[in-house]
Amino acid sequence: MLTQLTRALGALALATGLATAALAQTVAPLAYTAQALHRLPDGTVNAGTVIKSGPDMRLEYEDAGRQVIQIIRRAEGVMYFLDPALKTYMEMRSAPSADPTGVGYLPPCEEGDPALSCTRTGTEVTSGITAEVWEISAPGQPQPTVILWDGARHRALRQTSPDGSVMSTTFQAMVELSGRTVEQWSISYETPGQPVQAGAWFYDPELRVEIREEMPNGAVRELADIRVGPVDPALFTVPAGWQQVEVPQAPVPPAGAPAPGAGN
Repeated sequence: MLTQLTRALGALALATGLATAALAQTVAPLAYTAQALHRLPDGTVNAGTVIKSGPDMRLEYEDAGRQVIQIIRRAEGVMYFLDPALKTYMEMRSAPSADPTGVGYLPPCEEGDPALSCTRTGTEVTSGITAEVWEISAPGQPQPTVILWDGARHRALRQTSPDGSVMSTTFQAMVELSGRTVEQWSISYETPGQPVQAGAWFYDPELRVEIREEMPNGAVRELADIRVGPVDPALFTVPAGWQQVEVPQAPVPPAGAPAPGAGN
């Protein structure tokens, strides 16, 4: 009887936690500024700054000793790379795309993507979430990859690859991390003939982003010093007076030269 009661209370706690988090999926994510850290197994730490407001994002980091600012405006399909030392910038444009941290449902594949065939085949309940089963394949792929898709969190909760390897996630609890109330999920990676590997991710339902990801090799990606609040829109624009430079083009091989990778 005690065991049954414990299980019932545990199930209720999981359901309540996910129900509370689900309410946040219908509210626009909050704007924030945070320090982005990537801790490698050898102890190396790469750091930068991420600033997010609506569909717009600004990343500040160092590349080869130079300060770089990257501005992404998905709704307009534009991305800028800024060099503060030279006060120059490059502009790259593509088709507008949905914000993966935005509100509302997103399918696992972009509509009209010619490189992928995506078919929804049903639904399945996992961790109290009714997720969609999708088969995804590329041209020439003998068998599809099958994923269990959470259209609210915009994330695969399980992925089965043609080689038999499986990535699966399981909701654990609502926990406090970096001053935020987040969902803790365990991740397992199963590859035929190899030991099962484990990881974890911590999803913030208000910011709609993973604020920590623990990978099987010991590497950790996380957001620290998270400050929630309005962000100056000017941070997502190129400063006045900066000079635009052309995006470097890949070199064109001489006529008759083998294509890169040919013969490998």
